[in-house]
Order: sequence, then structure tokens, then C-alpha cells
Amino acid sequence: MADLNQFLSRTAASGPIPGLSLATLRSGARGPDYHFGRRGAHDQSAVDARTVFEAASLTKPLVAFIALQLAEEGLLDLHRPLFDICGEYVAGDSRSHQITPFHVLSHTSGLPNMVPDGKPLRTYFDPGERFSYGSSAFGWLQRSMETVSGRSLETLARERVFTPIGMVNSSLEWQVRFSENHAQGHEWEQEPVPKRRFQTAHASGSLHTTASDYIGFVQHVLARRGLTDETYEQWFAPRVNTRQGDAAEDLVGENPPNDHVAWGLGWGLEPAERCFFHWGNNPGFRAFVLANRDSQDAVVWFANSARGLRLAHTVLPATVPGEHPSIEWLRIGHL
Repeated sequence: MADLNQFLSRTAASGPIPGLSLATLRSGARGPDYHFGRRGAHDQSAVDARTVFEAASLTKPLVAFIALQLAEEGLLDLHRPLFDICGEYVAGDSRSHQITPFHVLSHTSGLPNMVPDGKPLRTYFDPGERFSYGSSAFGWLQRSMETVSGRSLETLARERVFTPIGMVNSSLEWQVRFSENHAQGHEWEQEPVPKRRFQTAHASGSLHTTASDYIGFVQHVLARRGLTDETYEQWFAPRVNTRQGDAAEDLVGENPPNDHVAWGLGWGLEPAERCFFHWGNNPGFRAFVLANRDSQDAVVWFANSARGLRLAHTVLPATVPGEHPSIEWLRIGHL
């Protein structure tokens, strides 16, 4: 992958993306890792294998993995209303009482991605009606998981994911030890973003991790570890097609279904290609993961730049070959 190495080195050196970290799997085994650029305006040191990035929504597949384990153990009923499990979450909205963990994981809850400023959280359509990417629903799912397990989400993640897989540089809560080697986000014109340090776990996107740690999670997933075969297949069964348009969120329902991209229980899916994916978007940070269940090839990258997803057009052909309709669906531009 000499050409990829040169591309990433040149991209970081020329400035559009100050720093990036990338890890790969080839046929299920660990492939090359790449680390280029600087950690941020706060620290001009080089990005290395231990540099911690904000994973943003790449948190969600990890939370889904834990939720499915709890379901296997009879603790969490994926089809029981969250209202019945842990009480009210959306004040004054009786329709929300229908929302289940299944709806949250498949992004069919009817809740928005983010709560608009100055407006209350509410449902926009009947749960289960259609796809609309909804991060706000994951807070309710988190509460239900903590209720049925008697453990915080951070403890669940440490016990069930970080420790078993060996993700030593990962946490859903900010760790003081991350201060020594972490990335700082940058917006489109390299404006630095003040570092956010999540003091409590958020199921929608508080994961701090490294590319090396996260590819270990993906390797665990591809090897079908941690879940029964039946649950594993349920995890990756297409539940609903995404919607065409300029955003993953579609609260009004004006956009037609996308025939090439679907959603399972926590992962985006390219069904024809047998691939699963997810993207992450925090202020000044971008992340992406994609894996092929047949070839067992995978890639994950983190970038401390709002331009970070634009690596996809060069990175994916070099790491997980094939057609990837998720890139067009996400409207990912070029560098």
C-alpha cells in the first residue's frame, strides 16, 4: 500500500487534514496502520498509534453490541417500549411511548438526530414507520441499558468490550491519561475547536479511542465473537432502507428509499456488497469504518479535521475494494 502511504503523508503535510490515524484488516488479520500529521493546535507533536481521537458516532455500533449481549442474557427486550423499561424521556409526547430498543438501533424511532435549539424533544413520525438517523434516541436506550444491568454505560463498555478486546486507550468518559496524547479538532479552514472532555458516557458519541483499538473491535465483530450465531445474523440483517437526499435525517419523509443502503441494528449496511459501515461527525473531527463480511477486509480512520471523510475516495479502493454506495449516500466530497 505504498501509494496509500504516500497519499496520506502528502495530505497531512499539505494541510487540509492536520492529523490522521488509520488501521486496517486484511482477510481478518491485522494489516498496516498509518499515522500522519500533528495532534492539533494545542500540541504540535506527531500523531502516533496511541493518539486518542473523538470517535463520535462510531460509538453507536459498540453500544449496539452491548445491547445485543444484554438481550441474549434476557435483561433487555429489544421489542419492549423504553417507557416501560425506564420511564418517561420525551415529555408530553405519548407517541414516544411506543419506541423500543429495536427502533433506536435501526434509526426508526421518529426522534430527531439533534434537538433543535429552543425546541423540545419530540417524535416526528410513528416509531417504525421509516428510517431517519436519530442520535437523540440513544440517550433513552442508554438509560434502559443502565437500568436493566445496574451498571453505568462506561462500566458495561469496559467489562464487555474494552477489557476483553484489549482496547487499552479507549473510554466513553474522558480520562486524565488521555491528556498526554490526544488530538484536537479543526474545522474546514483549520480553525481549532476547543477540546471537549466528556465527563459522563453518551451512547450517541462520547467514545475516545485510537484507530488501533477500534480496528480490534471490528476484528472481534468479523470473527463473530461475543454473540451467538443467531444474534450475529440478526445484527446484520437489513431492517430498513435509508432515504435518499442531502442528509441521513429525514423527519418529514419526503425522500424516497435508497435501494442500495440499509440499516441493521447499529450498523449501516451495503447489502449487495456484504459490507457494514458507520461514520462519525463531531465538531472538528471525522471518523469512518467499513468492513466486508466476506473478504474480512476492513478499515477505520480518525481525522482531526472536518474534511476527514473526504479521504474515502482514495482510502477505500486501497483497503476494502469494491463498490460502496454508502459514500454516495453520505454525499462525501473530494479533497
